[in-house]
Parts: sequence; C-alpha cells; structure tokens
Amino acid sequence: MKKIVVISAAAVLAASMLSVVVPQASAAPTHEPNVPVTSSSTLSTQAAATTKYWTAARMASAKPIDKVGPKTNPTAAPAQSQGVSVGAPASVAPSLPKAALPTLVPKLTYTTGAVPRPYTNFPDRLNGKVFFTQGGLNYVCSGTVVNSTNKDMIDTAGHCVSDGVGHFHTNWAFVPAYSSSVRGQQPYGIWPARNLNTMTEWHVYSNLKEDLGYANLQTVSGRHIVNYLGGQGTAWNQFLPTIYEFGYPQAAPYNGFDQRLTVSRITAFDDPYQGRYGPLTIKINSTQTGGTSGGGWLISLSTTTGLGWVNSHSSYRYSNNASTLYGPYYGRDSLSLYNATRVR
Repeated sequence: MKKIVVISAAAVLAASMLSVVVPQASAAPTHEPNVPVTSSSTLSTQAAATTKYWTAARMASAKPIDKVGPKTNPTAAPAQSQGVSVGAPASVAPSLPKAALPTLVPKLTYTTGAVPRPYTNFPDRLNGKVFFTQGGLNYVCSGTVVNSTNKDMIDTAGHCVSDGVGHFHTNWAFVPAYSSSVRGQQPYGIWPARNLNTMTEWHVYSNLKEDLGYANLQTVSGRHIVNYLGGQGTAWNQFLPTIYEFGYPQAAPYNGFDQRLTVSRITAFDDPYQGRYGPLTIKINSTQTGGTSGGGWLISLSTTTGLGWVNSHSSYRYSNNASTLYGPYYGRDSLSLYNATRVR
C-alpha cells in the first residue's frame, strides 16, 4: 500500500513576485476553529536544562520523526491548471544582523547538492537543525531563522513542534549552522525554545495541510537570534515558481551532518487529508530524506545578500515516490500563526 510519510522536511518583493493562485481544498466542519495554539510557559524555565540535555551523543543519535499519513494515493494536479485565490499577498522583509560577524560573504550561485562548508555565510547560517523529545525519544528536524517583531522566531513544520494529537514536544532546541555533533562545529551554539506554536488543525487533528510551526527562542548571552545572525523574510499568498529548499536530511543515504540544497520548480498541488480544512499543499522535486522536515523553502533568494523569503517548508512525501516532497501553502492560516507567534 502506498503511504504518506511525514519527513523530518533584499530587493523589493512585491515588484518581483506573482500573486499566488492555488486551489482551496473543500472545507469540512471541524470540532473547533482552526486557530493558533501555543505551548505552556514551562519551556521558559527549562532553558539551562535543555541546553545541558543536548550532548553531542544525544544530537548524533536523535532520529528523524517519520509518521504515516491518512491517505493512500496522491491527488496532485499540474500547478498551472489551478485557479482559486486564497488571500491577499503579504510579506515581511529579511534582516541583517545588528553586529558584524566574520565570514559574512553570501553564496554567488545556488545549485542542488551539498552546501559547501563552513556554514557561516548567508544563507547557510540561517538554516539549522531542530532537536526535541517526544514520548521519551529524541528526534531531529530542520528549521530557518526568520525576521519578526520579537527577533526570536524559527520557522519549521508543525510536526516538529507538536505530535498532532494535542501534545507539544519537550527539550526543544535549535542549532544554527549545525555541522557535526562535535561542539566546536556548532559555531553559534544551542538555542533553547521558550514557546512552540502551531494551528489546531495540526495540533489536534494531524492535518498535513496545516503542518505549520514556529518556535520562539530564548535569548543566549543576552542576544536575540535575529539580531545576532540575521533572519530570512517570509511571504504569504504569493510565490515564484522556483523554490530553494534547505535542510539536514538524515535518513539514508544522508547522515544528518550535511546541510543540503535542492533547487526545484513547483510542479503540482495535493490534498493529503481529504475532507479537512485547508489549502492544498505544494509539490517540488526533491530527494532529501527524513530529517529535512521543517527546512525552509525560499523564494527570491539573492546572490548578492544571501537573503530571501520563506514561502513553505518540507512537510511530507509519499513512500512510493522518493523524488518528490510536499510543503504547506503559506496563506491566511500561516500568516495568522506568524502574527500570533511574533508577539509572544
């Protein structure tokens, strides 16, 4: 049987981007409104314990978080055939760091494959690895530093912050520019979360169309992560057809230590949870495996600054197709979650 596997996946924007036109999956009544939800405040009191918890050995042994989805066959259709608008275009600009750090030269070209080390340039330094505990086991995902009001936000997948049946993860930490389990190869340290955020359609119902997640990080040595490292922008209800997918794939043939990039055009849309609320997901061609969930899909990625806009992230693939990935559409729900998270 075919199954869905959830994989642990500054120019002026308005002048260069297309208004998004995507299909809207049919909405079904839900038991409660689809609204942003946040974890309890206990994470804020556990920062030191979380940082101590993630030893090099635990990081190296953490596993990708893969889950079986609810549908047996994809219903993807060519992207260009769709025609239902889902909201007004909106965006938040990327941000440079406040303080100059060494090795801030952006990449000049972007091609599919391993990202060259060191990961201290733009955009590499804004990509990182997510670590957390669920049900007593340690897992990994990927994530992206994004600009926001509070300067603390990480964009990732909903299943990288919540188990989809009402429980937020624990021991949640982000390691930007992760390169190895060796402490010296984590150039910017470990950043524990102070809260985790997703939508009720993911948090309660495991609806992959709403597989949206953000974490707010603690400050480290008095620094907010965006002020320290910079942050990518975010765009909603709009996209360019070319996606730059970053992540840390860990399932074979990868090892989880290498940051990778896939450049792909958007090829189709999909309805992974038929009958539930939400816009259809976006399909790209990618062979990145478990561990890359939550890794940012960027658009308008500049070869001059290394900055762009996150417009989706890696969410799931079908187990019978190792060459494609799907991510949630950044529409009104994603914007609602972003706005709720940036003030927490």
